[in-house]
Amino acid sequence: MAGLAAGLAGAWPTGRASANPAAALTVGGASVETASDGTLSSSLAFMLPDTPRDEMQAVFRAEGQRAEAAPIPTNASLVRIGSEIILIDAGSGNSFQPTAGKLGETLESRNISREAITQVVFTHAHPDHLWGAIDDFDDSERFPNARYVVPAAEWDFWTRDDVETLVPDWLKGLSVGSRRTLRRLEAKVERRRPGESIAPGLTYVATPGHTPGHASVLVEAGRDQVLIGGDALSHAVLSFRRPAWAFGSDLDRDLASCTRLTLLDRLANERMTLVGFHLPGSGVGHVERAGDSYRFLQT
Repeated sequence: MAGLAAGLAGAWPTGRASANPAAALTVGGASVETASDGTLSSSLAFMLPDTPRDEMQAVFRAEGQRAEAAPIPTNASLVRIGSEIILIDAGSGNSFQPTAGKLGETLESRNISREAITQVVFTHAHPDHLWGAIDDFDDSERFPNARYVVPAAEWDFWTRDDVETLVPDWLKGLSVGSRRTLRRLEAKVERRRPGESIAPGLTYVATPGHTPGHASVLVEAGRDQVLIGGDALSHAVLSFRRPAWAFGSDLDRDLASCTRLTLLDRLANERMTLVGFHLPGSGVGHVERAGDSYRFLQT
């Protein structure tokens, strides 16, 4: 399982100290904060299978960093609106990597019970975002009072009886687990398309390519906007400095590259706050233009 899990994210660069993960962003009457599910490990060789090592090293060197593996953050998000506590992505549970599956501990440390979560919204159905919704031991729901929202295209893809024939080898076993998890939740799942409301002030934004129906979550109130980006931008150096490069974890690499370029342009133009599931610290920051590419500025 650990070997398969390595396919989901790339090696992580070292960076400055983590921002306070409990610090909340205010968006109108809503608040947004991140909650760690632990860390993952992987390799740069998987992340950029078509990129020569010397080119990759040059990008890191220009940023004052070394091209080497390091723990990869996993940051779920919590959106509070009135009495609602909405969880964006549920983490990986206990069957993925031993350093992950810590979301329950993080919530407990903040005096948030699993029963208090009223809605769980998924950006996509990769294990590190989905599997934490179900207890690995007794098959019960970890958030028993929640309803679930899934991008419609994600549901259609991952619940197919033949999904394992549609994905690369590293993802075949994992795809079966994701199908099982979604079907286990089916009675409480609502499917939404990009642009459709998830909750007051929350809508899906289409960011496909990493997976067929990957969707980010826009939290907005008037001019105040925060984009919870899932894995649309998943590496603090490479996703921003070389967004056109092909990433090994993207199912449709060309589409994912187009999505990154479009999204980076919007984030920079609108100076919108970004929350990234695998971005460093608490995953919160902004995007700025840097020459002919972009840079992530961690908050």
